[in-house]
Amino acid sequence: MNMLGLAKRTKARFLLSSTSEVYGSPEQHPQKETYWGNVNPIGPRACYDEGKRVAEALTYGYARENGVEVRVARIFNTYGPRMSPSDGRLVSNFIMAAIRGEPLEVYGDGQQTRSLMYVFDLVDGLIKLMNSENHAEVHEGPVNLGSEDEQPVIEWARLIIDIVNNLKSHHPHHHSKASEEPSKSSVIVHKDPLPDDPPRRRPDSSKAKLFLDWTPKWSAKAGLEDTAKFFFDLVHSGYSS
Repeated sequence: MNMLGLAKRTKARFLLSSTSEVYGSPEQHPQKETYWGNVNPIGPRACYDEGKRVAEALTYGYARENGVEVRVARIFNTYGPRMSPSDGRLVSNFIMAAIRGEPLEVYGDGQQTRSLMYVFDLVDGLIKLMNSENHAEVHEGPVNLGSEDEQPVIEWARLIIDIVNNLKSHHPHHHSKASEEPSKSSVIVHKDPLPDDPPRRRPDSSKAKLFLDWTPKWSAKAGLEDTAKFFFDLVHSGYSS
């Protein structure tokens, strides 16, 4: 609310970074911006999910009452260089485990799907959203920003293992965290499913395509290679968590 007040006083355009988590465990697939979601209001993820839903409601309510220009981006899974190696997200967890030769932990059978977007594509989408003019559909409602390349989590894990193994093959003196032996290829292990883990997650990005002329340009392989290289160099520079 303080930032909305600042935007009103300075006549600035306000951006809210919302999330695909507002859709909860979706019963509609892919998810359009018009879908109201299926969120468990008392689940372990509820504070984040409901917090973002409230933030959207407050943003649009304030905009209507005070004439502030707002843009709301519903951001799907994003990754890239300089993300924290220990932030607990899928890409960082998998890459760091693969670099160290540790097992990649997949919850459940790994068939739950995710779509992953490279950070450069996200930034491009946010710039286009903030610069958009004369489109009520964009100004008066949220816009999905995410990749439509949907894959099972276990397939993302396999791809990351392959990418990291290729990096290791070009660095023959790479060693695992646990020993001075050359790091071996990681394996995938299955853990108990997480509560309220959405079985599928993929945006319908047609609104962004139509009104912002935006689509992701980076392939998953290219983006993950770039990110893995960053983490690989970070580990070799002495990073430890």
